[in-house]
Amino acid sequence: MKNMKTTRLFLIGIVFLAIFSVDINALVQAQDVPGSSAVVRNPLPSLPANAGRLGRTKEVINSSEYVIGPENALQIDVYYGKNEKISQKVRVSSRGIINFPLVGEVDTTGLTVTELQDKLASLLEKDYLVNPQVTVFIEEYSTVSIMGEVTKPGAYPIKGQLTVVELISLAQGFTKIASPNKVKVIRHNADGTQEEIIVRVYDLMNKEGGDKDNVVLHSGDVVIVPESLF
Repeated sequence: MKNMKTTRLFLIGIVFLAIFSVDINALVQAQDVPGSSAVVRNPLPSLPANAGRLGRTKEVINSSEYVIGPENALQIDVYYGKNEKISQKVRVSSRGIINFPLVGEVDTTGLTVTELQDKLASLLEKDYLVNPQVTVFIEEYSTVSIMGEVTKPGAYPIKGQLTVVELISLAQGFTKIASPNKVKVIRHNADGTQEEIIVRVYDLMNKEGGDKDNVVLHSGDVVIVPESLF
């Protein structure tokens, strides 16, 4: 009789362990199945593989496509040979010229950062270096100035393309006494001449002017927002 009780208790224990084991396995499997109702407490968020690059892509692309202008300060590095390097900081003159070791004066007028890299590599490879690798970084951008009836007059950097309307936005808009249809752009050209361009900003903002009327600013331009007479 005693042996029968012992045998019965042993069998009950085996059944209990089997049920408990099934429950654990089901829970583990449920956590791995999409849409499962099993709850995983405090899951750690996963980051995309390119998370470190997100947010910088636009900046890199804009820098590559940026058209170099007067007053830009450039950091130029040239790698060649076995760990050899030429490193130079240069400033673009008012005529768009830089001076670089070995090649002397280089005209940067109208060139993007990428195009200047290619031009320097070609000049250096022609007579001096074998397979030079050139990188150009913009350390200081060109500037334009805005004066008159805006909230924050002053000098602003040109990063990529900057229009009159965008500059006024950077300056936090017109004052209450501004004359938005009589905005002037004063431009000093490379040949020493000066021109004055009238921009009807009010009309542009109310869709009465075309995109061509929203003047793209050049380095050194001065934008003047006059006071309204009424």
